[in-house]
Amino acid sequence: MTDEIINNNNKIENDSSLTNVSSSIYTQKKFRVALGGVIVVILLVLVFFAKSLALVNLSNDQDLISHALTVNTSVLHAVNHYQINQKYSGSIVAGRESDHGFDKAGLLAEILVDEGDTVKKNDVLARLDMRRLNARAKELEAGLAEAIALDQETTALLDRAQASYDRYRVLLNKKHISDQKFEQVKFDLIALKARKVATASTVDKAKAALKSLEVEKNMATLTASFDGSVLRRYQDEGTALSAGTPVIRLIEDHRLEIHVGLPLSAIASLVIGDHYNFDYHDRKITTTLRTLLNKIDQSTRTITAIFDIDPSNSAIRSGGLAEISVNQEIKQSGFWLPNSALAESHRGLWSVYTIEPYKETSQYGTLSRQELQLLYTNGDFAFVRGTLTDKDRIVTNGIHRLVPGQLVRIHEKN
Repeated sequence: MTDEIINNNNKIENDSSLTNVSSSIYTQKKFRVALGGVIVVILLVLVFFAKSLALVNLSNDQDLISHALTVNTSVLHAVNHYQINQKYSGSIVAGRESDHGFDKAGLLAEILVDEGDTVKKNDVLARLDMRRLNARAKELEAGLAEAIALDQETTALLDRAQASYDRYRVLLNKKHISDQKFEQVKFDLIALKARKVATASTVDKAKAALKSLEVEKNMATLTASFDGSVLRRYQDEGTALSAGTPVIRLIEDHRLEIHVGLPLSAIASLVIGDHYNFDYHDRKITTTLRTLLNKIDQSTRTITAIFDIDPSNSAIRSGGLAEISVNQEIKQSGFWLPNSALAESHRGLWSVYTIEPYKETSQYGTLSRQELQLLYTNGDFAFVRGTLTDKDRIVTNGIHRLVPGQLVRIHEKN
């Protein structure tokens, strides 16, 4: 009986253990199903949020694109040099311009020209009082006549002495005269020869004095040294002049030239003998480069270039100014930009907007600001260097409406 009860108890315990194990397995399965459901729900929620975020981003992109400004752009190309055009002013001067005066003192008798008159070379401009010179000429002419007469007399005496000497020498050889008598004739001949030299010299001296006087008379007549115009008349008739006093200022206005001070960098592009144009009162002047001076002006640190003005150019006045444009090549790497693409930055720098493609599209882009150094501008374009690279795309105008990071629509100009 007791064994039966124990067996029943053992059976009940075994059934209870089995029931507990089954319950545990069921609980685990239920938990797994519930966990799987939670995971599915989470995944669904994530997918929903991802789709919602994508829709939001798409909506934002569409909104940004719809409000994107259209900008004109250009692609940059790097270069290793640039050419600048500089204007330099030069003075128009006469080929020759000088004060004419007498090299001897005298009384100014007459002036034959006035300011503005045109003269030719060797035309008479003025004369000194010639009365003293004329009187001196007559005196010298009389002296010359006297010297010639004495010279002729001496010549006759010399001829007679020579004849006597020849006869006495024959007689001496025949012992018909004494040695003393022959020596007297000989010494008379020698004295007359010396006298002949003196009288001939006196004649030459008188002739030279007359020639000198003739030169003085010529110098008392003031003539033009070259073709030109009378620029100024300094003196009037009746003035007592000292030597070298200017009377007339003459200018060679038919042959004009231009003197221009140029830096060494500009000289390199000039060729002597080539033709160059100058701007003069809204007209062009044709010139030829004649020479470059071999000295640097210490005050301006420039070299003077002299250009001959073509005579066909008319109505040009000495003393005016003319401008020449000279091209200079500068070795420097950089980029040419339109001036409208530049914005003033800080510390003397400038800036430009470059465009980066927006999400790998070629139609839209975002803006970045690049700092630049301005090297040269020719009015419409500027040559710059900075953080740009070759093939960068820049905004060419309307930059006042833009900010860094802004989305823009690209309009290609090139």
